[in-house]
Amino acid sequence: MYLPTWARWDRMRQRPQYLVQAFAAAGHPAYFVDPREPAPRLVDGVRIVPDLRHVPRRGVVLYVHYAPIRELFDAFDDPVVVYDLHDDLSIYDPDEVDLPPHRRVAAHHAAVVREADVVLVSHEVLAERHRHEAPDLLVVENGVDVVAFSSPRPRPGDLPDAAPIVGYHGAISYWFDVELVTETARRRPEWTFVLVGPLVEPYDHEALERLSRLPNVHLLGERPSDEIPAYVRCFDVGLVPFRLDRMTEAVSPLKMYEYLAAGVPVVATPLPAARATPGVRAASGPAFVDAVDEALAVGRRPEFAAEAAEVAARADWGRRIEPVLARLDDLDLRRVR
Repeated sequence: MYLPTWARWDRMRQRPQYLVQAFAAAGHPAYFVDPREPAPRLVDGVRIVPDLRHVPRRGVVLYVHYAPIRELFDAFDDPVVVYDLHDDLSIYDPDEVDLPPHRRVAAHHAAVVREADVVLVSHEVLAERHRHEAPDLLVVENGVDVVAFSSPRPRPGDLPDAAPIVGYHGAISYWFDVELVTETARRRPEWTFVLVGPLVEPYDHEALERLSRLPNVHLLGERPSDEIPAYVRCFDVGLVPFRLDRMTEAVSPLKMYEYLAAGVPVVATPLPAARATPGVRAASGPAFVDAVDEALAVGRRPEFAAEAAEVAARADWGRRIEPVLARLDDLDLRRVR
């Protein structure tokens, strides 16, 4: 069960939604609570409901990635808690500047670790940072809905009719290296750059304005999650242009696997996860443009498609959930067999 946070089911679907969906596919009745929903509905095997009146209170597994939500734990009778540290906790800092200390993630994190039956992290870097708190934590990297991103789809009508398309999908916030993408677009005016995703504060408004003024750059804004695979499948190269800092060095980018599942070569900044993933070129500075050049050439080779499909298959969410279910079985905490 997913307790209410800022997340929506149909917008910017990320690791939490996919893991809840994977629980559902494994046979667990799954609930995603969102007070903005007008009425209960069933999507992808998950019951999307507007409040706790629509969920069971006993025999539940609570999937938690935002520690302050622990205030709702008492609404359930002896729940199993799966606490997922899918990003470094510093990701919350920009949004917590005006919050009193007792409402910040740090004020609740340690207590949730103690209460959790299973603690997950999305990358080995995060494991190194939190193993002293939870020695038995599980490393469960991000994954991909292989069927969604590998299946043919109609070309979106708002995509520019120009090639090659160097694309990005996801939030544009302070971790997005606007200057790097701007310089790349300036050096390759013959390429078409397409960015699909919302602008999320904080971000550099002036720098993004300079990027958007380039004639070969198209900022399409946010699109429903179910439409994202259609855009990705039209990319010739997929970008992960993240700034390098404490937060991003611990990420396991979802989009990296989604690009590969769609048969799209990837160019990323030198994130540890990018350097470790076949089919991904890691580069920074002026070398970033050269890496995109190389990726465009590699993407046309049949052997790349086979390599990308193999990497994506290993990262399918159905496989990513297996160690979580196995750990719950070992602890005799599975609610469904």
